[in-house]
Amino acid sequence: MGGVQIKSYFVHNGSVALHVLENGDASPDVPTLLIIGGLWEPAERAIPLLSGISSHVIAFSFRGRGLSSTPQSGYDLTDHLADIETIVRHCQLQNYCVLGFSRGASYALGWSIRNQHNIRGLILVDQPPIHNRVATETVEFWCNLVYLQIPILNFMRREALEGLGKDAKEVDFSPQLSQLQIPVTLFIGRNQEAVIQSDISDEILQLYLQSLPTCQVVEFLLSGHMIPDEEQQKYISEVEWFIKKISGQL
Repeated sequence: MGGVQIKSYFVHNGSVALHVLENGDASPDVPTLLIIGGLWEPAERAIPLLSGISSHVIAFSFRGRGLSSTPQSGYDLTDHLADIETIVRHCQLQNYCVLGFSRGASYALGWSIRNQHNIRGLILVDQPPIHNRVATETVEFWCNLVYLQIPILNFMRREALEGLGKDAKEVDFSPQLSQLQIPVTLFIGRNQEAVIQSDISDEILQLYLQSLPTCQVVEFLLSGHMIPDEEQQKYISEVEWFIKKISGQL
């Protein structure tokens, strides 16, 4: 989209400054899309969606990621949910849709289960319904990881990764899935040859379908876990289709 002007600003959750990117304007007819990125992803990783979706879209960087500030502690699920709440309140979001990718989908689930009265729909991208703890060796793995030739530490501070290692406790949302009364779509990578494999096993897929009988599944045959990069155009198109369906435009 030529001439797209994405707004960039900061919102404060107490002493933590959260960086927000926003495109488009809120509409009473089409729900806003709130994007919740993966473990290390800053708001900028959502620019293809921000610029590719025709309606109102908001993305942000959690604490310790991107341009957001990095507290020394406060990296458990409740802290991340508080960051989401800060964005939702500041942007005065109502009847909006939520998209969560990878670990961001576990944050999105935690948020949506508690706040579905104000949510129109939920997209979960290649993530089991579990908020995982982060083991010490996993922290080191992330600190040393280079993805698409860029070190992860360019996007997320080591202090934040270590904070996850200290603070994050496992929460299994499986028993609560059936409480969701909103439309849910699950994006799954199906490419067995992908370098980074899908995180959705057949067992996890069955769990979702049994808990959420109306759950729609979208398969990405050329992708593993990294659907937003590996099939970017299809990803954008499927998100747009979901929003239009929720809006009654289809």
